[in-house]
Amino acid sequence: MRLILLLSVICLLSCKQKETIQENRLYSLLSDTASAIVNDEIEVKPDTLLLPIFVNIGIDFLEPAGYRGTEPSDYAHMFAEEWYDFYQDSISGKYYMERAEIETGKFYDDCLDDSTTYVGSKRKSLFLIKGLRPANKNIASIQVPERKSHIWVGEKYLFDFNNHSYVLRGDGITTKGGMASMGDDEDPARWDEVVNYRLYLSEKGVEGEQLIIAIPSFNYTFAQLLWLGDMDEDGKLDFIFSVSRDYESRHVVLFLSSKAQKGEIVHCAGESTYEFDC
Repeated sequence: MRLILLLSVICLLSCKQKETIQENRLYSLLSDTASAIVNDEIEVKPDTLLLPIFVNIGIDFLEPAGYRGTEPSDYAHMFAEEWYDFYQDSISGKYYMERAEIETGKFYDDCLDDSTTYVGSKRKSLFLIKGLRPANKNIASIQVPERKSHIWVGEKYLFDFNNHSYVLRGDGITTKGGMASMGDDEDPARWDEVVNYRLYLSEKGVEGEQLIIAIPSFNYTFAQLLWLGDMDEDGKLDFIFSVSRDYESRHVVLFLSSKAQKGEIVHCAGESTYEFDC
């Protein structure tokens, strides 16, 4: 009888130990910062961390577009200011910055079923920038392959510029399919299955990584590297990213190395946002 009781106690303790090990493994999986991947049975809630946080430090950054709830008169000050076009030559593929000729006006917004104010330039540039005075109109740039512009969970993008080596590293949690959801032409990446996305930047010779983008969830969008090069002409890389969280809005941010604060490689120096929902 004592032998049976002893065996029962040993069996019970063994089961408890296995449950504890399984719980610890599950906790480690969810809390690990290195590209955690979970299965369909686990519900992962988005956190509240959202980066970058933009604070105006003297750079104005605007994407030519329609801006609802405004009037052309709201942008009249731009005609007397020193704005530059940031644009790409359609033949050479090179990027340039030159003084902009600002245009404003109205157009009919089908989704809004009303008129909307448009802000742009005669050159039809990619972005309008104020606060930088380029010494050379030709801006040193790195062409970004389409596949490298979407840095998926667990992926790294390594590149060199002007004797500096950089790495962009994607991190986060995928709620379905794990790394198999990275996608290809027939089965594209499911960014709506990514939770708590993080994008880190590191530079060879600089200690640690800088967390530059944090997005809790995506609604049919994704984080995208639009451009990288030396816009501020300090010999180091600058970046333009799309960080839109919803498919009916646009949010683009500019990172400049010359504006980096202590412990940073780059700093968010400008942002442009607008909505086009129906």
